[in-house]
Amino acid sequence: MKNILVLLALMLVTVSCSKSQDLQWTSLIYDYSAGPLPPPFHHQYSIAINSDGSANMNYKLGYDESDPSYNYSFKIEPDKMRELEVKIKESQLLDVKIESVPENEHPVGGPLSKVRIFRVNPDPNLDQPPQVFEAPYFPKKEFVAGLIGLYDYIDGLVPEDVSMDINAKKTEFESKYKK
Repeated sequence: MKNILVLLALMLVTVSCSKSQDLQWTSLIYDYSAGPLPPPFHHQYSIAINSDGSANMNYKLGYDESDPSYNYSFKIEPDKMRELEVKIKESQLLDVKIESVPENEHPVGGPLSKVRIFRVNPDPNLDQPPQVFEAPYFPKKEFVAGLIGLYDYIDGLVPEDVSMDINAKKTEFESKYKK
């Protein structure tokens, strides 16, 4: 009887620990900018993903407010969300504060990427703002591989039909701008 109670207690602890890890983050926002390019070739986008798999992408062409901007909503499959969890862990963003390289070591030009991950306290009785974990644009070398893996994975979550639509609109914008 004692063995059964011990086994039951271990199972309860294991289940409760695994559930709390699943709720580690509530949402993330990945931002990308193509960098300082001539107006027809500049683009930037944000991908927002909630822990339930709902996602939204805002894609902006050019620099001006009058330049086109597009919004897309999509759902991410559960197996891809589990892999996203792995990529987040590999980035170490929730475990350590990722520091930026000194300003005099920042590259000049080129694309910029960063991610912000939000964790909301699940207890509604505690009035606390969400925790925000943010990667810098220019992380120290030991964090680069994990963050690039996360960024590439997030980019890969965008459905093919959305990517095709964006590419078509981008090509059209560039061709009209030249005229």
